[in-house]
Amino acid sequence: MSDPTPPPFGQAVRALLKERRMSVRELARRTNFDHGYLSRVLSGKQPVTRAMAEQIDHALHADGALAARASAPPPRPGGEVGDMLAFARAAGASDVGSGTVEMVAAAVDELCCAYPTTPGPVLRDQAKGLMREVLDLLERRSTLAEHRALLVAGGWLATLLGSVYFDCGDNTASEAARRLARQFGEQADHGEIIGWTHELSAWSALSCGRFQAVVDEAEAGRARAGASHAGVQLTIQEAKARARMGDSASHTVLQQAEAMLRDLPAVERPEHHFRIDPDKLTSHGATAYTWLGWNDTAEEFAREMAERYGPGGAEYRPMRLATANINLGVLAARRGDLDEAVALGSAALEGERRSGALPSWARFLLDELAARYPSERRVTDYRERLSLEW
Repeated sequence: MSDPTPPPFGQAVRALLKERRMSVRELARRTNFDHGYLSRVLSGKQPVTRAMAEQIDHALHADGALAARASAPPPRPGGEVGDMLAFARAAGASDVGSGTVEMVAAAVDELCCAYPTTPGPVLRDQAKGLMREVLDLLERRSTLAEHRALLVAGGWLATLLGSVYFDCGDNTASEAARRLARQFGEQADHGEIIGWTHELSAWSALSCGRFQAVVDEAEAGRARAGASHAGVQLTIQEAKARARMGDSASHTVLQQAEAMLRDLPAVERPEHHFRIDPDKLTSHGATAYTWLGWNDTAEEFAREMAERYGPGGAEYRPMRLATANINLGVLAARRGDLDEAVALGSAALEGERRSGALPSWARFLLDELAARYPSERRVTDYRERLSLEW
């Protein structure tokens, strides 16, 4: 007869606690784990890590029996950060503590800096894992300052999720994340986060061809964001929308964005998704001038981006390179070089990291090609490739 199925990890731990007349709270004290976190693990609401099982095994003198019961589950998104947060809470005097809050803020910043190069689904899962930790912390006892700082961290994280969901093509989830970010921003009275939620709406509207809605969102967002990076990005989106409407005021609006950026402190980490550096302005400017038909200026800007972020360039930024290739493809089509236009348009589709706006930009190139070369087989091939991609 085979042995009966062994009880779950939590059940085995509780049996030993009863045998040793020890409470879960005492076990938490001996292992330096947060009491609430330990209780959720024992009840099966959170997975047990190998390291945690070994510490509990040692505290209960189980001679390896508990450690053996802890199978190695796949690492949950944000799991290691979650473990570190639990350790930080155990070391603090309150349920949260300033050290935990600082750790959360640093983790959010790292995810925002990973945005340009991390594949969307990977970054999405990491951000979701950290969001669970933030929401858990918000339910705990904390000071007013700690609570607001957690609301701000949650706001940035939700805004990042809105961007990543948009890149992944999940517009419904992107809108839900945007609304969550707005809620965090309102609760924390954080104007810049609120401004970025307007920018998410503007970004989506621009990709869908609702250009007047972009202008409206930019105006509303700037009223909340003030002099900030969100205000600069909203102004850039307005300039692009005006370019698509054939409004030469697009150039003036871009100059306004440049002036706003000059008045802000230089960014230390330009890869941060919610920080605008001069190169980002150049990249967006290349698109706006391409749409506006200012071909010489557009080519100057786009070639600068392609050289900087292309093969052998100073830095890897796949989305900026893809955007530059699309713009250069449009400009090649306009000067009669179909081969180069199709090659550049195809190269823009090769990267694993993609912006949610890329389908719209690629279709703009297709429209240029179709208008100028309606019967060319290479244009048909490009159209078929886009239909397979999206």
